[in-house]
Amino acid sequence: MATITSSNTIKVLSAEAMPEEVSQLQLVTKRFLRHRLAMVALVALLIIFVIAALAPVIAPFDPTDISVGNDFVRPGTAAIDGSGRIHYFGTDQIGRDYWSRIIYAARISLLVALIAQTISTVIGVIVGATAGYLGGPVDAVAMRFVEFLLTIPQLPLLLIISALLIQNKDALPIPEFLRNFVAWLLIIRSDNATQVIMVIAILSGFGWLGSSRLIRGVVLSLREQTFTEASRALGASDARIVFTHMIPNAMAPMIVSATLGLSGLIITEAALSFLGLGIQDPTPTWGNMLSSAQSYMFLYPWLPLMSGTPIFLCSLAFNFVGDGLRDALDPRLKL
Repeated sequence: MATITSSNTIKVLSAEAMPEEVSQLQLVTKRFLRHRLAMVALVALLIIFVIAALAPVIAPFDPTDISVGNDFVRPGTAAIDGSGRIHYFGTDQIGRDYWSRIIYAARISLLVALIAQTISTVIGVIVGATAGYLGGPVDAVAMRFVEFLLTIPQLPLLLIISALLIQNKDALPIPEFLRNFVAWLLIIRSDNATQVIMVIAILSGFGWLGSSRLIRGVVLSLREQTFTEASRALGASDARIVFTHMIPNAMAPMIVSATLGLSGLIITEAALSFLGLGIQDPTPTWGNMLSSAQSYMFLYPWLPLMSGTPIFLCSLAFNFVGDGLRDALDPRLKL
């Protein structure tokens, strides 16, 4: 009897001593939640995205409405039409409400960066995974082409291509349904949607280069693993192995890279618009608002601050979120 009791006691103690199983998603989430800066940045980004999504509801004025004789109104001034509405951030040089333009600009600038980064990541993943897995001539040709493009200074090239496309809008054939969809999504005119699509195409055309090199390096190590050899032995095709094994197992570094790349795309889009070679006025973006404010920055210093601060905050927040994801997805870290 004593022997049975002792055996049961040992089983209970052994069960209590066994660690509780934790899924990979729970592990990553727990690591990410411990990164305080990443959590603060994520909350800030969520607030900015909500404000941008609700721009038609939140904005007290139409972002393109011009009020003659109401230019450079100071922040907090009531509207001259007696409606009781407030110019929270004042007005610009032609009397347009600055707060309304900033939150509509958030909708455009953020969506341009998100769509361009998504397209760039998809292209980079496909090219890099295919080149890394197949190797040989395919890898050599693809990577030499990528390295050639990387040797070219990208900002001057972006400026040249952007200038050519903006001066000749028919150079890039855009389907009517796509232009209408973008105009509906961003709440802008259909002719202005052409500029947005062109900027997305320009940013996507050069944004996939770094992603392809990163995914290739990961796939080069994955293709020598046992599960890859097992898939070949079972008769799986190269395409099936790439899309069902290589890419899913290489997504962790790609997620981090894409998150960090968003900050760069926001700055690049703002730079193109600032130089007058991106999305043009009256469509508001943080870049062209900053460009318009530079002529009056000494007389009205709040104008460049209000349009430049969102660029700074979003770039910093995306970097912090990417840093938190990098730590959370790193298998070498312990809780």
